[in-house]
Amino acid sequence: MARRDASTPGPDVLVVGGGLIGLLSARELALAGARVEVVDDRQEGAASPNAAGMIAPIAESIADQAFARISIRSRNLWRDLAPALERESGMSIDYDDSGSLLPVLDPDGRKVLDRIKAQALGLGETARDLDRAELRELVPDLRPGIEEALLLPGEHRVDNRLATTAAAAALRHRNVVVHRATVERVAEAPGQVVASGDGFERAADAVVVCGGAWTPRVQGLPALPIVPVKGQMIAFDGIDWPFTGAIRTPAFYAVRRAGGRLLIGASVEHAGFDLGLSDEVGADLAAGAAALLPALRDRKPVEHWAGLRPGTPDPWPIVGRLSQRLHVATGHFRNGILLAPLTARMIAPLVLDEQPDDPWLAIPEVMLPDRFSGAGHLSP
Repeated sequence: MARRDASTPGPDVLVVGGGLIGLLSARELALAGARVEVVDDRQEGAASPNAAGMIAPIAESIADQAFARISIRSRNLWRDLAPALERESGMSIDYDDSGSLLPVLDPDGRKVLDRIKAQALGLGETARDLDRAELRELVPDLRPGIEEALLLPGEHRVDNRLATTAAAAALRHRNVVVHRATVERVAEAPGQVVASGDGFERAADAVVVCGGAWTPRVQGLPALPIVPVKGQMIAFDGIDWPFTGAIRTPAFYAVRRAGGRLLIGASVEHAGFDLGLSDEVGADLAAGAAALLPALRDRKPVEHWAGLRPGTPDPWPIVGRLSQRLHVATGHFRNGILLAPLTARMIAPLVLDEQPDDPWLAIPEVMLPDRFSGAGHLSP
């Protein structure tokens, strides 16, 4: 990509989508010296502000070693990114590295956790069995009868709402303009790409589309097999355990937040773009959490919400080049927060036609958009 002369109106790169992946991609491009702008329509139900914020490279990759390695790499990037975002934005993002607790609920569960532990150790991660005394010290509210758990210290969490806000503030710190508008179409013209919508039009040397579940609605893109996958969550207040990480079971997860909040999630629903809340789903989440944590039985959720994750036909996101000037980074399903730093680091050198400064930043074939072309999903 030939960068524009400073006197030429418009940015070198326009990022479409102001979720965490779009914001961090814009930040990486700005750090590389590109003139960057972002356009975002604050779509209701977008994944970034409605996620749980888990950075769980092992628990999210039980059956896929390659995905686990990619996830660990992104987790490692979070370690530097979190303090950088706090420094650049002047605000806390509630980043926590206490780990994930996976309690043993039955003999079959013990076998599953043994496999997870073996995978973690094989990848060079730490995994430790906790006995009843250690477990009760961390989470005294656990129901009687749970005698052991697996602790994955390498699993972190972040307040995704705060992180998204901080990333936007970090861009303002770098004088990156964020437009509030909806991009309805992109069109390539000689030497540029034009993104436009109702009352909005902007030309740039390159465009990166980070539109989450709404990406297929942008006209001018190839047909991408992205579908919205709805997830409902609830939250409780008044939690004061010593353990400040996440608890995971086969049925749900419970994720701590600063200030005593506990998030419980999440459903997996193929309901299009419907964001309606179901009392039944909320009650099921509350009942499942109370079965593990009996102290929750006497509490009512203080929040119930839904978000739309961008799903693909396989577990991998869609990241890469669609044409010489048009790029995409989307389809992360429920791993957008986890993979956001690595995605941003991957997309920036690709857009700028530069060699990555680390071999890990080369986009693997399993993430490239053209992997779907043979199946008829990707067409011009």
